[in-house]
Amino acid sequence: MIDIERRKKLAFHLRQLSVGLTTNDDFENNIADDVSYGWLPEQYYRSKQVKHDDAVIVPMLELCWGLYNDTKSHKLKGKYALNQEAEIVIARSILFLHSDKEYECPYIQTVVISSIRDLLSGILTLGYTWSARNRKLQKAFEEHKKLGDYNVWPFFRNSDYREQLQKQPFLNNTKKAAQ
Repeated sequence: MIDIERRKKLAFHLRQLSVGLTTNDDFENNIADDVSYGWLPEQYYRSKQVKHDDAVIVPMLELCWGLYNDTKSHKLKGKYALNQEAEIVIARSILFLHSDKEYECPYIQTVVISSIRDLLSGILTLGYTWSARNRKLQKAFEEHKKLGDYNVWPFFRNSDYREQLQKQPFLNNTKKAAQ
């Protein structure tokens, strides 16, 4: 299922965050209001709605959550600015969110500590459970990279990415407008 309306809202808020127009706190509030039914980005995967949702929403929210420090309010400027690699992934993600493509990549849960139980388990085993989970995630990630064209994620195929570049919603027909 593709939810164009929520995809476009997520793309808008992601763009506002990534270019430093809004703070991480404002981003989280906007996402909770417009995209994740009141859930914070890092917790949405636990919601009831996620089972019937557009498959790209959870990976995008997890990507977003990894962009900022959620312990204090800030914009992604100065020492918090994104590096070029992150900017490229964000640009591709926004392009994908404006597409009519189904999200085909297999989901790999990236949130490692998801409950008090996980936290206590990690502490009681002196981090062994976290280490084991991280190894399992790394293995799943390496297997995931072998599927599709990983370097155009969230697109599954390079051809889908190239096709969407031709239909991209921004700066379209700028030469015609300038004439």
